[in-house]
Amino acid sequence: MENNKNTFWIGLVVFAVVLVAVFLFYKKSGTDNNISPSPSVSGGVTPTNSTSPSSSPTSDIAPKCQLTGEIVFDGEVFVHTGSQEFNYQNVLDPHDIIKWQISPSTPLGTGPSGENFDIGPNRVSGLAPLKGSDYLTVSFNGTVPKYKKYELSASIDYVAVVDNAAKILNAKCSGKTTLTIK
Repeated sequence: MENNKNTFWIGLVVFAVVLVAVFLFYKKSGTDNNISPSPSVSGGVTPTNSTSPSSSPTSDIAPKCQLTGEIVFDGEVFVHTGSQEFNYQNVLDPHDIIKWQISPSTPLGTGPSGENFDIGPNRVSGLAPLKGSDYLTVSFNGTVPKYKKYELSASIDYVAVVDNAAKILNAKCSGKTTLTIK
C-alpha cells in the first residue's frame, strides 16, 4: 500500500510539472505571436539602406522619379528624343501606381477640348524592381490634340508606415517631359 501512495504522489508531482510547463509554454508563445507595431515615421518617410524588394506592401523608403526629354508626334508616329526617359529609384513594391498629369489639359483624360490621353507606364509591376528607366507611351484614344505642346509630369503613389499605420503617400517626380504635336 505504501508503494501505491508513493506512485500516486510521484505521478501527481509529474502531472503538476507538466501542467505548469504547458501553461508557461502557451503563455510565452501567445505573447510572441503579438505583432509589435512598426516604428513611426515623423515628418514624412525616412529612407533606409535596404536594397532588396520588399515582400510587404509597406516600406519606409520613398520612391524617387525623374522625367526628361521630349516626345514628338508627327501625325503618324511618336518619336522619343535621345534623352526622353522616365527614371526611377527606390521603387520596392510592384503595387505602386504612377500617376500622370498633363498640362494644359487637366485633369488627365478630361481636358477642355474633350481630349482623352493615356500615358504610361502606369503600374510599377511592369518595370524592373528598385531602379531603372523606361520610355513613355502616349495614346490619344482617337481624339485630335487641341494644343501643339503639352507638359507631362508624374508622381508615384506608394504605401508607407506613418504613425504606426499604413498610409498611401505620394512622391512627385522631378522634371517634365514635353509632348510636341507637329
